Amino acid sequence: MKALLVSFKEDETATATVEFVMVFPIILWLVFSTLEAGWLMTQQTMLGRGLNIAVREVRIGAGGTPTYNTIKASICANAMILRDCTTALHLEMVELANPISSAGAVCINRAPGALAPVISWISGSRLTPEIMVLRACFVVDPLIPGAGLGAALPKDATGGYHMVQYSAFANEPAGI
Repeated sequence: MKALLVSFKEDETATATVEFVMVFPIILWLVFSTLEAGWLMTQQTMLGRGLNIAVREVRIGAGGTPTYNTIKASICANAMILRDCTTALHLEMVELANPISSAGAVCINRAPGALAPVISWISGSRLTPEIMVLRACFVVDPLIPGAGLGAALPKDATGGYHMVQYSAFANEPAGI
């Protein structure tokens, strides 16, 4: 028995396997985190692009009087890669004179049977211009939720990560 232990101790075959087993999970974590970060950054950039184009249309008055649904449709049309955009995107619009809630952006609740808050906004309804802040929250599922960055992201009850973008515009009075 002692001779068997000594020969096992002195045997150097398969030592590369031990190194591989120790280093490979770290390399996989790095690869998965890189893929996740790249995909999230691409989606965040496209959400910002869609929001900026939609707000630009509101600023110049293109397309008539904008509504919640038309702004949302414009964002989704211009943020081409966002999957299930119309159901995963929530917009919140507040006047800059009113403080924006520090509790965080209101996002879509993807739980079955959840109610969406009612949001109303009337373009040109004031006698003086007002600065409006538009906050868009898009709920996205991580590519690899159990590995790398996907496991470390803060998620809601449905496993979605909240991406938030802001933009502002002046709501001009009607007839000016």
